[in-house]
Amino acid sequence: MPGGNREIDTIRALFHDLREPLAAIMLLSASPKGDVDGKLHAISEQAQWLAQLVDSSLDDAANDWLQWVGANDIAECVAARARSTTTASITVSAQGEGWVWARPVALSRALGCLVDNAVRAAGPDGHVVVAVADRGTTMHVTVQDDGPGLGRIGHRTSLGLTTVRAMVAACNGAFRLAAGEGGGAVAEIALPTSSTHRAVS
Repeated sequence: MPGGNREIDTIRALFHDLREPLAAIMLLSASPKGDVDGKLHAISEQAQWLAQLVDSSLDDAANDWLQWVGANDIAECVAARARSTTTASITVSAQGEGWVWARPVALSRALGCLVDNAVRAAGPDGHVVVAVADRGTTMHVTVQDDGPGLGRIGHRTSLGLTTVRAMVAACNGAFRLAAGEGGGAVAEIALPTSSTHRAVS
C-alpha cells in the first residue's frame, strides 16, 4: 500500500537522522575526560534536538512552518553536533547575514545528513567545510569534504540523500551533489531569500 510504504520510509528517515545525536550523547556521557558542566550542556543541546526531530515527525512537520531562518546559525549548530562524534576538522564560513525563507527543522535535518556524509567520507583525519553564501535571490549552503570522491566510498546512503532532497523540497529549495574540483565531493543547497517563494500550506 502506498500509504504504508510512505510511513515506513518516514520512520527509516527519522532513525537515520537520530543516529548522530544519539552517538554524541553516548560519547559525551561515557568519556571521563573534559569539563562536566560543558558535557552536560552539550548533552542537553543534543537531547533538545532529538526532541525537535521526534516532535516534527509525530506532528507530520505541522509545526515546522516556513519562516525567516538564520542559515548561519543552523550551520554552526549542525557543525557543533557533528564535532561531538568525530576527530575530523569541521569549519563553517559565512558570507552575508544568512537569512533564508525555510523550515528550520527540515533545513537542519538536510544539512545534518550532508555533514554526516561528508564526515564519513573525509575520515577521522579529514576536513569538512560548511559555507553559507548570499547570492542575491538565493542563499547557497555548501558542504565540501576532502575524501576520495564520488563513487569511491559507500557512505552516501540513498536514504540519507532521499531525506535531504525531501527536506530541501519542503523549503522550496534545490539540491545538487557534485565532484569537487580538487577531489572529494560538494553538496549544495540553494534556498530562497524572499518570502514570495513561500509554498501554500
